[in-house]
Amino acid sequence: MPRHATSSGNQLGPMGQPVQQAPNWQYPPIPIPQPPGGRRRKPKRTPRLLLIGLVVLAVLVVGTGVTLLVRNTGNDAPQTTGTPSAPASESPSESPSESASSAPTPTRPPGPTVDEVVKASKLYSIGPIAASKCAEPLIAPVNFTGARTYYNRLLPCLNRTWSLAMKKAGLPFRAPKAVVYAGKLPSPCGIQRSVRAAYCGANQTIYLPFAVDLRYYQSNPMYARAIMLNTLAHEYGHHVQNLAGILGASVTRQQQMTPNQKLQESRRRELQATCLGAAYLGANAAFTPMRGPLLQNWKFLISHTGDDYARPRIHDHGNRVSNYQWSIAGYNSKKPDSCNTFTAVDVRVN
Repeated sequence: MPRHATSSGNQLGPMGQPVQQAPNWQYPPIPIPQPPGGRRRKPKRTPRLLLIGLVVLAVLVVGTGVTLLVRNTGNDAPQTTGTPSAPASESPSESPSESASSAPTPTRPPGPTVDEVVKASKLYSIGPIAASKCAEPLIAPVNFTGARTYYNRLLPCLNRTWSLAMKKAGLPFRAPKAVVYAGKLPSPCGIQRSVRAAYCGANQTIYLPFAVDLRYYQSNPMYARAIMLNTLAHEYGHHVQNLAGILGASVTRQQQMTPNQKLQESRRRELQATCLGAAYLGANAAFTPMRGPLLQNWKFLISHTGDDYARPRIHDHGNRVSNYQWSIAGYNSKKPDSCNTFTAVDVRVN
């Protein structure tokens, strides 16, 4: 993991007070969402015909109509195949059919394409998101209980802001779960190994490794606070993508791409999550509050986050310039529309 010099010579002690010791800066691995779970097959639409046959000289067939069964998939894992769209409601056919083979095939209005989902989501039309009016929990992650309590108190704040945003956009909302863990932990998206935070779309859960937070807190408490705030906001950004269908649509788009295009599509997803997370921090800045040393440390963090620092170096999250630009765009505007990385020119998602 790379190390960098600080921009100031003073370290901050517990909950941010200065101490006379040079800090040992370490930059976190970038939070990586993991792909949704396996495929789900769409339920078959099975016509039910009541056949009453009287065999004399001919067969009289009485049609009873066709009942369409539409499964409501709810708000769990985004689909990785097909075209993501809201469940449609279809009415039973009123015209009886003479036989199963001659029954008319019901037509379903075409839903948005995957390109339309990622580029023209209703999420982009809502304007600035509302503040949760929550203060940052001043609980130090000096032990497992402290870290878990910190996130458990912060999560409802993000729920408040994003539930209002999704309602305004006419999109479904479901609160994610946040799991703080130590060591290794199995999940539907694979084993979490205390390397970095992750979002799993299969069970809509954010995984937060205690060991990472403790390590940064022991090096620099104020910087650790900036990391914890930024990490949860970023991973929650992936949950917002999931609820809006953007995450699943992007994964579907990626399946048809070349290797370089797949990396760029990953960067568009990651940078959007970063921007959405920063939009929350900006909307709630007066209440956190994001000012003084905490704001300075957050700006230092977003200036030094990106693929430039990844080991091994894989260009799938965006470089430090792109991460900084999308973070600032979200923070200042507080608008999801400012986070539409899927219509951005290539140079903005490097």
